[in-house]
Amino acid sequence: MIKTFENCSPEYQITIVWFFIFLTLLCMILVIYEGTGKRERKMLLPDSVLLIVIFLITAVLCVGKRAFYEEDSMILFKIPYVILIVIGIGVFLYVGLKIFGIYKYRKSCLRENAVQESLDNLPSGIVFFDGNGMPKLMNRKMYQICQNLAGRDIQNITELEEALGHPLKENVFYDVDLKVYCFADGSVWKFSEKEIITTAGDHFFQVLASEVSELYRNKVLLKEENQKLQEMSVAMKELSKNVITLTREEEMLSMKMRVHDNLGYSVLAAQRMLLRESEADRDVFLSQWKQTLDLLNKDNESVKGEQLHRQVQERAEILGVKIIYTGEQVWESHIFELMDIILLEALSNCVRHAGASELYVKCSSGEQEWIMVITDNGQTTEKDVKEGGGLSGIRKRVEQCGGTLRICAESKFSIIVKIPKEVRR
Repeated sequence: MIKTFENCSPEYQITIVWFFIFLTLLCMILVIYEGTGKRERKMLLPDSVLLIVIFLITAVLCVGKRAFYEEDSMILFKIPYVILIVIGIGVFLYVGLKIFGIYKYRKSCLRENAVQESLDNLPSGIVFFDGNGMPKLMNRKMYQICQNLAGRDIQNITELEEALGHPLKENVFYDVDLKVYCFADGSVWKFSEKEIITTAGDHFFQVLASEVSELYRNKVLLKEENQKLQEMSVAMKELSKNVITLTREEEMLSMKMRVHDNLGYSVLAAQRMLLRESEADRDVFLSQWKQTLDLLNKDNESVKGEQLHRQVQERAEILGVKIIYTGEQVWESHIFELMDIILLEALSNCVRHAGASELYVKCSSGEQEWIMVITDNGQTTEKDVKEGGGLSGIRKRVEQCGGTLRICAESKFSIIVKIPKEVRR
């Protein structure tokens, strides 16, 4: 037979009493949870009744049988203790599940200050004004920005507009071109305003401050680069004008050199023809003067490359001069052409001024330059040699390539030409 509560051992009675005291506290927690939440208030009444019932049972069990005058007047003590335990377990499961459900629901829902906390974590500043221009919601970053702009708290949208129109000059610099605000800490902010209308028809104004520091710095750098490019463009235009002028001068110099060279050679050819009085020399003489007249009458193309080198050899043969090359001759083509031009002038000069029959050309290569030394076997000339049009023209051509031309007349007449290997063409 199952024992009743009053017949069970004192240890069981004490355990059951403490169990119901625990249930009473658990029910109190449930009622408090439901009272602080809006969604759970509809269950507040039945759960409060449950709390009262459990509290009464706990109170009766704690007072005991001695508090009552009649022995059979308390039915609760006649109930088998197993039933009390089952009732307690059922209440425990019900209350525990209710508390866990409320806790889980509240954890998944937004708290009342969750929106404010989320806005405070934004890197941008944001504030919302109602239809009357009063601030309803402002995050921490916008509060700091307003302090820098106005030096105080912003009370309405009008004060914010005044602060944006006339910021504190010691804290903020306003860039009129880019319409941004540069703060003393190096940050750059851009403000934008937007009107928001809710479904209920309420009007709000949103003011957003976005940091554009990196974009602003890139914009400034781009502006500086564009300025440099414009200056370079102007310099390039001036340079192109100079290039045209230099090209024209070079063409004129080349023409003068060719005229001077051909005239000098024609005179020498005429002199040899008069001395020899041969038909072959007369044909060469007529051919040379015809080329000179053609050169004066029209701008024929310059002689280059192998044709120029062949012309040097032909002129040396006609003038009766033997060209003797020594040293290194593996040169680049554009330097070789310049040397042939120099030899054309040297051939005429050595015959005209020294009566030479041999022209010596010594070629060598240094670490950074090509060197050519030209001498002859003619008569010794005066120490003071005056440069004519031919030598002057050659000097200009050499200097245009970055080289030097030196004339020596101490013991023997010689021309020393040095041209860098990194030649300017």
